[in-house]
Amino acid sequence: MIKYEVGQIIPNFVGHTEGVQFDVADDGATMLVFFRNPTSSEIRQFESKNRFEIRFVELSDIIMLTIKIGNLNWMDTPYSVHLSKNLTKLQDIKENEGIGLTLILIDAATGEIKHLRLLGLSTNFTKALFKAIKEQKNKEFNEELYTKKLNLIYRKYSTKEIVRVSKNYCKIDN
Repeated sequence: MIKYEVGQIIPNFVGHTEGVQFDVADDGATMLVFFRNPTSSEIRQFESKNRFEIRFVELSDIIMLTIKIGNLNWMDTPYSVHLSKNLTKLQDIKENEGIGLTLILIDAATGEIKHLRLLGLSTNFTKALFKAIKEQKNKEFNEELYTKKLNLIYRKYSTKEIVRVSKNYCKIDN
């Protein structure tokens, strides 16, 4: 397990492209948000006092997640269980439980972690996400076909359209 801290520079993240990466592991979920030279205003949006919303929909066998952090624009990221690095099993979710999500803001230019936030996602959202992941896990996977499908999704849908068609969501207002 890797330990992350605010101010830490991750060499693999130096010069990273802007965007969002999501992964699920046995110990929870992680969402990496890469901004090139984030402003202090952008960094403040990640604070726990600000709203967080996550949604997902399955399009062409790809789970598409969207997030809204504070007053920032909606962002999206694809997820495939077949590309997960540390997921061996999905735990059963009991009532009043949900998966923990570690939200990490990273300066894509320097690789520096600018903010960390731990969120608890709702029971209903977690159950729906795990159900979609289990179904996806049982389907055959071809990375070349995955890339083609993903490119088609991005040609067909804007981020706002992905948000609009997503029925599964979790809102956290602090």
